[in-house]
Amino acid sequence: MIFWLKQIIKMLFQQLILPAVYNVHAMKPVIPGTVILADAHHSEIPFSMLAIREELLTHPELQITEMYWNNNSDSPLKVFQNMTSFMKKYASAETVIICDNFLPAASCKKRSETQVIQLWHACGAFKKFGYDTDADIPSYYIGNVMANCNIATVSSEICVKPFASAMKLPEDRILPVGVSRTDMYFNNSFNQHCREQFFRQHPEAQDKKIVLWAPTFRGKPGSAQVCGLEDVLKAQERLRDTHYFIIKLHPHSQLHTQGTNCSIPSEELLPVADVVITDYSSILFDAMIYKLPIILFAPDLKEYVDNRGFYLDYFTLPGILVRDSEHIVQTLSDEAALDASIDQHYFEFFEQYMAACDGHSTQRIIDYITKPQNN
Repeated sequence: MIFWLKQIIKMLFQQLILPAVYNVHAMKPVIPGTVILADAHHSEIPFSMLAIREELLTHPELQITEMYWNNNSDSPLKVFQNMTSFMKKYASAETVIICDNFLPAASCKKRSETQVIQLWHACGAFKKFGYDTDADIPSYYIGNVMANCNIATVSSEICVKPFASAMKLPEDRILPVGVSRTDMYFNNSFNQHCREQFFRQHPEAQDKKIVLWAPTFRGKPGSAQVCGLEDVLKAQERLRDTHYFIIKLHPHSQLHTQGTNCSIPSEELLPVADVVITDYSSILFDAMIYKLPIILFAPDLKEYVDNRGFYLDYFTLPGILVRDSEHIVQTLSDEAALDASIDQHYFEFFEQYMAACDGHSTQRIIDYITKPQNN
């Protein structure tokens, strides 16, 4: 009921209030060189935008505005104020950059002089999302939350068709130029900072194998759950002398897990990890940049396939499939098997799904932004 009500409110905003604000302010001319970085899921700049902001700041001819708020934690009044403030600036902006579903950008018929760049926040094409599953966008939802995107950037050519389907965009708007945020993983200073930060906060992890468990959420964002926690905690207890477990739940997950969920962002944990355990999370693709062994622990695989589904065959993923806590312990204890899992299939899969994530994705996106004649 709550999910349904939220969708109705979103539709009212999208079709009535926000377009009215935009149209009033669109009577002004577009201001050349204006760039807006916007997100409604974080109170500060999301990791997905760090690399592109850093590069944009090297272009003195650009006027950059940053607008971030969190729809889930801010009051309805504050969300409304932020949305209307965005619409006023959107009406005369030359470029808008987003990295997730962002209702205001799709709420009007935008001016052709304005380009909207959708960075998205996940690599690869793994579990179904967007318009390909009712779990994200129900069939009764009117409007297209991606309608005004001039481009959406993806990690390789094989991702074009799934993203075009999920976003209801023509395939020529899906650009396999790479995912900007992955450039951070190639930055030695970033990696060193992450390691120093982690061991400063968790000195007890020194000299142990670092195991990062990063599951995705189940259900809908407002009532999300996680699966497999009990087994992971059992494995953690069994291996406490040799392994240090980092439990990193998806932000949507709302279990009572005080004391278990690490506060450090998952992107800043990858430089520290020795092995990654996940289920259906796209963190799998990020982990492959670091050439980390991957353990696939998905106790509810059949149910998940039936309810959401994938763009690929789950059993073709690189990694070692495990069933329960005992199997997790056995796998983590077998370093030879973990090393052997980084095999030819691992690298072929990486090349297929992550070919454009080479540390230079951001520059290719900036070239698109600063050379609109190429659109």
